[in-house]
Amino acid sequence: MKDWKLIGFINTVLAGVIAGITTLLGGWDDAMIILTVFIVLDIISGWVRAFIQKELSSAESFRGTARKVLIYVIVAVAAQADRLTGTALVRNVVITWYCATEALSIVENSVAAGLPVPEFLKQALKQLNEKKFSTDA
Repeated sequence: MKDWKLIGFINTVLAGVIAGITTLLGGWDDAMIILTVFIVLDIISGWVRAFIQKELSSAESFRGTARKVLIYVIVAVAAQADRLTGTALVRNVVITWYCATEALSIVENSVAAGLPVPEFLKQALKQLNEKKFSTDA
C-alpha cells in the first residue's frame, strides 16, 4: 500500500513541475511542439554526423545539450516579457528564430554526414558558414 502512495506522490510532484515549466514557457502550443521536435532532430542528426565522421564525443554532446537547454531558458524569458507587456509577440518571434536555426543545423548535419542535397542548398550553407566565421573574428 505504501508503494502506491509513493507513486502517487511522485506523480503529483512531477505534474506540478511540468505545469510550472509549461507556465514559464508561456504554454505548450504547436510552436513549442515544433521547436522541441526540431531540437530533438538536431541532436539526433548531430550524433549521426559525429558517428559517420568518427568524432563522437561525450563532452561535445554535453555542451550541445546544454546549449539546447538554454534555448528553453530564452523562450521562458521571452514568454515572461510577453506577460509583462500583455502581448504574444516576443515568444513567438524567439521560437520562430530558433526553429529556423535548428532546421538549418539539421540540414548542415545532414550535408556533413554525406546525405545528398541540392547544390543550391549546399551553396547557401557554405555562404552562411563563411559569414558566421567571418563575423566571429
